[in-house]
Amino acid sequence: MKKFENLTKDELWALRQQITLNSHYFADYENKFGFDSHSVCAFFDGYYDYIWELAEEQNEEVTDEIVVKYYDNIGNLWRWYNCYDDFSWIKYND
Repeated sequence: MKKFENLTKDELWALRQQITLNSHYFADYENKFGFDSHSVCAFFDGYYDYIWELAEEQNEEVTDEIVVKYYDNIGNLWRWYNCYDDFSWIKYND
């Protein structure tokens, strides 16, 4: 099983494509990588907050549509991922 801390940029983006960003349901964070949906949700909740802040810096009015359309991309996700020194909190499905 691939460790979360060893994901490549493309694998991380593939994981992003498997989930529903900013969903309130843990089932929307289930993935083929074997990462626990609660852990994936926590990671992507932080990512969503991060890109929301990026959008706020650039726009007076920010909406979910603007955030996802213009700021949810592989580059911003990779920058968010590299903010972490430790992924020991990520859980894996059995």
